[in-house]
Amino acid sequence: MEAGSKRENPWQRRQFLALLGAVPLLASRDAFAKAVNPAQLQRAQTGGVDVLSASELQAGMKGYGLTVVKGTKVERFDIEIIGVLKMAMPQQDLILIRCAGLGLEHSGVVAGMSGSPIFVQHPQLGERLIGALSYGFPFNKDPVAGVTSILDMLPELDRKLAPLPVNQRITVAQPEPIRVPGQGDMLPVALPLTVAGVHPDVLALARPQWAELGFTHLNAAAGTGGATADPKQVAKLEPGGSISVLLARGDISMAAIGTVTWVRGDHFIAFGHPFKGLGQLHLPVGSADVQWILASQQSSFKMANAFGDVGVLDQDRQPAVAGRIGPKAAMVPIDIVLTNRDRQATTKWHVEATDQPAFFPLVVAMALGTAVRVSEPIAENAAVTMTVRFDLPDGHAPVEFSETMTGLSGSAGLADVSSLAQNAAKAIVFNGFERLRVERVAATLTLADDRNIAFLESARPQSEEVDAETPIAIQVTLQLANVGPQRVTLTLPPLPRDLMGQTVTVQIGAEKSMAPEQPDPGNIRDYLNALRRQIPRNRLAAVLNLPEPTVLLRGVRLTQLPVGVRDELAGHAAAYRTGRETLRTHVDTPWTLNGALTLKLRVRQTP
Repeated sequence: MEAGSKRENPWQRRQFLALLGAVPLLASRDAFAKAVNPAQLQRAQTGGVDVLSASELQAGMKGYGLTVVKGTKVERFDIEIIGVLKMAMPQQDLILIRCAGLGLEHSGVVAGMSGSPIFVQHPQLGERLIGALSYGFPFNKDPVAGVTSILDMLPELDRKLAPLPVNQRITVAQPEPIRVPGQGDMLPVALPLTVAGVHPDVLALARPQWAELGFTHLNAAAGTGGATADPKQVAKLEPGGSISVLLARGDISMAAIGTVTWVRGDHFIAFGHPFKGLGQLHLPVGSADVQWILASQQSSFKMANAFGDVGVLDQDRQPAVAGRIGPKAAMVPIDIVLTNRDRQATTKWHVEATDQPAFFPLVVAMALGTAVRVSEPIAENAAVTMTVRFDLPDGHAPVEFSETMTGLSGSAGLADVSSLAQNAAKAIVFNGFERLRVERVAATLTLADDRNIAFLESARPQSEEVDAETPIAIQVTLQLANVGPQRVTLTLPPLPRDLMGQTVTVQIGAEKSMAPEQPDPGNIRDYLNALRRQIPRNRLAAVLNLPEPTVLLRGVRLTQLPVGVRDELAGHAAAYRTGRETLRTHVDTPWTLNGALTLKLRVRQTP
């Protein structure tokens, strides 16, 4: 342990014990300390780098940091130690520094500098690494930053990977601001998100959602080469060099930009703060080419192109992120085929998305939204039919849904294409039962310059008095723009005999607004089956609610229960819901349906 340290670092202890085994028959730790040079011991503990703990720093010490401000060249900026904030985070101190040089007096601390290694010149020990630039103050006039101690970061290089649990609920943890009394909020230095190939309107809709995930800097002017980048453009990961975390690549691409703190062999650490606090994860990483630093009073940020797929990010922890150079993270392919019905022209899109639940649904939405807006821009009426299939692992059948929509403001009005796909993806990955990794997304869309809306005009039964146990035919008239009336026949199943002598009400309209009650799923297969039963907007239905209440309990619907049983369940500890069973029929139409109709039918009393 270092002199003056208040607590023992478990990682340091492991390294100490490993080195202890190489010194035979030493009776005590004191004897070992005499036998091994302190500088040699410290270098062994830190993987070959000379470091200094926060407790050994003094105000006024000077040094430098490493970062990239243009291209891929690592450059120095000056720093001076201000002091140390004790226990600024749980079991973690934070070092305060003032920066100078590389234009930082003008820009302040720049988003994208997260992870910049910071060195100081110790009067006796010489140059030492103290940590990573990681925290800053919004709207701060001075280039003052927080530094995460290197001794808190280095253990992440050796954290063992655990197998992912088969059954787990997914939550997204957000890093909380550090409260510094009298000085406002100190926040993690932002990671600018470079975006390429995304239509501006689609990006505008997605921007608030990315902001909720902590990405406040979305730079649509930068491109992301991903795995297809020219190998000559891909820089190696090195201390002070840029690192990109890829969330999507291909025909659209997205990557978060930060800085590497340290590399040991084929392992690296970066950022000095969490990426998103997700623990163990697997995201592809590459290098980046910085184009410009955009100075801002709120928060300056790097504009960069992300390149390559040189490794994987494994750990997303409080003091740092860590990963390996060489392995490749799996991505989810998204294939989109879009056909223009009028021109008989087809365009294809291919995107690869991270499978991390926090980001995957948003990437799906942006890929589909961009394909619709770019592949076939339509000024006024735009009709679209779409089918989206999510292929799943472990023997699960695919989840597939189809939909028909109209954009009255042209393809700009088809934002629901994105939201429907996003909601389906979110429902799968946040299912609450187990961690499902989507293996592939396949979408087929057909667009036309058309207004495929049908308005319900009238509904006529064969007779207003009907017989029980006899099917009921209802003719529905729909009005279409520029086409005229269209007629569709719906046939209700026979009514039960116990409705004889009663007047019943039949609701007619889009079945999506009259969806049948479903019991809560009891397992993942019930849940996925419920997703497969999603009702499209073009489905015309006739629905009659039966008077007898039903009970939805433990994933099933119980019908025709005696009153005594229902009374008994009312005091039962098991969670249940009451509902109504329905008679219903439907027909899928080529149109998006608007309006609703109601019929009153008298059921004849017969012997």
